Amino acid sequence: MVGCGQKKEIHQPIAYNHALHIEEVGLDCTDCHTGVETEIKAYLPSIELCQDCHSEMQGESAQEALVVKAVEENMEIGWLPIYSLEDHVFFSHRRHVKSAQIPCSTCHGTVENMEIPPVRQIVPISMEKCMQCHDNKSVSNDCLTCHV
Repeated sequence: MVGCGQKKEIHQPIAYNHALHIEEVGLDCTDCHTGVETEIKAYLPSIELCQDCHSEMQGESAQEALVVKAVEENMEIGWLPIYSLEDHVFFSHRRHVKSAQIPCSTCHGTVENMEIPPVRQIVPISMEKCMQCHDNKSVSNDCLTCHV
């Protein structure tokens, strides 16, 4: 697994248009990336989430047709994670998003404006960056806060 300093390009199976879904459809990051506000981990969208909108569509574009086909066949799309942490790092999305009210774009960049999926981390994750944010928010930088 490529960890915090990920350099390898990741290509998603479908060129998901974040801007379209956010700006035109009116979705929010948490609509598709469930678990962000309630759990430690944020999840990649499941086919059940895609079904909510795409089960009634024909596929206006080649990429949407791929989604419609996956929905019809009830087959997971196989989204690939771009962000991952080393096994010894503990990170809770719920604590950062719900409790600390940190916007997704702080760590993930302005994905909501993208018409094609990012191929690598927009905002590289590093211990220095995390510690700087903890300092700015007066949160503990004790090693045991994040390292298990």
